[in-house]
Amino acid sequence: MLKFLKKNPYVSIGLMLFALFFGAGNLIFPAFLGQNAGTNLSTAMIGFIIMGVGLPLLGVIVMGYSGAEDLLDLSSRAGKVFGVSFTTLLYLTIGPFFAIPRTGTTTYELGLSSFVAPENATIAQAIFLAFFMALTLWLAISPNKLVDRIGTVITPVLLLSMVVLIIASLVKPMGLAQEPTKTYQTTSLAFTNGLMEGYNTMDALASLVFGIIVINSVKLYGAKTKKEVFNNTAKSAIIAALLLALVYVFISNIGATSVSVLGLQKTGAGVLTGATTYYFGNVGKLLLFVIVFLACLTTSVGLVTACASFFVRLYDKVSYKTYAIALTLFSFAVGNYGLAAIIQGAVPVLVLLYPLTMVLILLGFLNNFFGGKKVVYVCTVLFTGLFSLYSTVASTFKLAVPAVDNALAKVNFLPVPADFAWLNYALVGFVLGIVLTFFVKENK
Repeated sequence: MLKFLKKNPYVSIGLMLFALFFGAGNLIFPAFLGQNAGTNLSTAMIGFIIMGVGLPLLGVIVMGYSGAEDLLDLSSRAGKVFGVSFTTLLYLTIGPFFAIPRTGTTTYELGLSSFVAPENATIAQAIFLAFFMALTLWLAISPNKLVDRIGTVITPVLLLSMVVLIIASLVKPMGLAQEPTKTYQTTSLAFTNGLMEGYNTMDALASLVFGIIVINSVKLYGAKTKKEVFNNTAKSAIIAALLLALVYVFISNIGATSVSVLGLQKTGAGVLTGATTYYFGNVGKLLLFVIVFLACLTTSVGLVTACASFFVRLYDKVSYKTYAIALTLFSFAVGNYGLAAIIQGAVPVLVLLYPLTMVLILLGFLNNFFGGKKVVYVCTVLFTGLFSLYSTVASTFKLAVPAVDNALAKVNFLPVPADFAWLNYALVGFVLGIVLTFFVKENK
């Protein structure tokens, strides 16, 4: 196996990318979707895979296709101030402010909390987070070894652990898929809610960041020309996407067939805990811990690596190693506030950043269509950003203005769910930018 991976480095890179994407949330969301979709699971999964697999795949590929050096380079096509501001906020959000500490706290709460008495929970979580972040730092401190350590070692172990659970669920299903819940009763509702659950994985945010890790890895393994970099990046991304899709299908099936035994659970965590206990008893808790631990660890390592590399570029008077140490220490401190507090604090920022991220992915693919004109980037980002900023402020601080809401609601020429209303404004900005290219001359 190791010889095959070394002879086909893009396979190892694809396995690494899968592991970087695959955190605990990628287990929880499809399990919860499966329970609620029931007999409409296949339709719901189409929507889930479009958003939860297709969009992150495009995000990785666009970094190889666009010719951008990194996310800062891509976002700066809309202006240097926006590029630095957006990229810094994105890295802080998917890094030490939210995603990195969440990996540690999620692992503790899903894998270890059931073994700890409530009165010892705080100290136990702190000790585990210290170990988790120390291991993250050790793996991230040498980014050139990521493919060998994650792609050829950790990911196969992670996949094998999940295969054990998947095979058990296929050989002895807990039951038959039940009738869908109210929000999944029709095929259209199932598809729309599947889209939203895939959207909620937030993997599109990380795709532009992990795309740079993939590009650096394929270059490290010999890709030199732009075509070679793009081809190997695309191959690696497709391998990761196929694995993600397969795992999502099987995990959602576990959820769909579990209702008769477990009942409807409030979260996917309850589904996974119940399923592993049903199949393996107390050993199931250990199996679930191994799966969640490896899934979260690889994501944490990837995020520390990506964030440290970005900050080195932004301010290179501080070394990569120093940034990595600072990121893990800060993440340890934030992680001790607990999972619920971290998620609650990050939601407004994610609501603001996600539309802008998706717009940059789309503009990256359409770059050659409009000649990479800055005015198109500026107009599209401006309209999207203003709408997202208002929506974030209105929902977070309860400052919605009825007159503004009514005016915004009139721009609804795209048949999209409310959470995707920003697409209307992105399209307005894009069309305006295209028109302005005929009147605005830009320096090459």
